[in-house]
Amino acid sequence: PGCAVLPLAPGPALAADAAPAAAAPDAAAVSQLRVADYAFRLSYPATWEPSSKPVKTHLLESILKGPAHKAQLGVTVDPVKISSLEEFGSIAEVSERVLKVEEGRDGVQAVELRRAVAEPGSPTYYVIEYAVASSRGKKMYLCKYCIAQRKLYVLQTQAALDSYDADADSIRTQLNSIVASFVVGG
Repeated sequence: PGCAVLPLAPGPALAADAAPAAAAPDAAAVSQLRVADYAFRLSYPATWEPSSKPVKTHLLESILKGPAHKAQLGVTVDPVKISSLEEFGSIAEVSERVLKVEEGRDGVQAVELRRAVAEPGSPTYYVIEYAVASSRGKKMYLCKYCIAQRKLYVLQTQAALDSYDADADSIRTQLNSIVASFVVGG
């Protein structure tokens, strides 16, 4: 569900390098993902590896998978006709739309909103946390959205719901740190 993305392809627009980050969940090594052409960056655990999908469906797609707990993150960028998230709707309206999309997916049995927060600024970010129970298992999604320069940026992190709720191996802490580190235009 949510963003599906292609592997990180090395090249002039993409730089992934090991660097210490303030948002690191502990003293473990952290890597930075910076995509200059799309002006975003985020930090993630150095143990996470690039992954792939068969078909590209976004202007930019990147996915990384963690070594455990079905953890992964994906970043997508797509052109839009509006200039801000507020033009699309309030945090409550956008959260409702996200949940309706999830509810309509094949095999989804239940969707529960856990948290929805607007982070005002330039650009404004919406952070939405929700649980999904489906025929493929139970997962927690922690996503961060923003619109900048008429592009929609979506960071979606996910993990097995039981691991997230138990904070097994600090997976909840890792996902929250990744989301907190996601910056567009900085």
